[in-house]
Amino acid sequence: MVSGPGLQQQLDQKIRDIKQVVSGVDEQKALERPAEGEWCIKEVLSHLAGQDNANVMHRLKRILDEDTPNLDITPGVSAYDAQREQASVSQLLSTVETQYTKLGKLLNSLTEDQLARKAHVPALQGSPLGEYPTLGQWAGFVVNFHIAGHVNQLRNLCQQ
Repeated sequence: MVSGPGLQQQLDQKIRDIKQVVSGVDEQKALERPAEGEWCIKEVLSHLAGQDNANVMHRLKRILDEDTPNLDITPGVSAYDAQREQASVSQLLSTVETQYTKLGKLLNSLTEDQLARKAHVPALQGSPLGEYPTLGQWAGFVVNFHIAGHVNQLRNLCQQ
């Protein structure tokens, strides 16, 4: 079974991975796109930072506060805009780190009953989780699939 402390540890490791991968990346490199329409480093960091009312913390709180909330998730939304383009890599990284540290603390505090609460996530219908994952399953998916995938994406972008 998934535990809050276990999820926090996994998330903390992903934060360390992100920091390690982008450490030393210069600002010009962070704006380079490998191909037309593909994301640059700052865009990946912007996506991980999320937007108000569309970030991981907001969705998690909805699962805690509402009975089986409908979570509309649209893959590929980056939250990248002119303001984030002008932000430094360290500023974007700090935003990601701050948000995920808060998320980790919240995950760590969750009870078994809270982790068992369900959400309706139509975008996951064809996935092994199904469209009605528990909060614990959804959080594990976000940490170990979504964030891990973006860590690998950042790693590839930094090596190009």
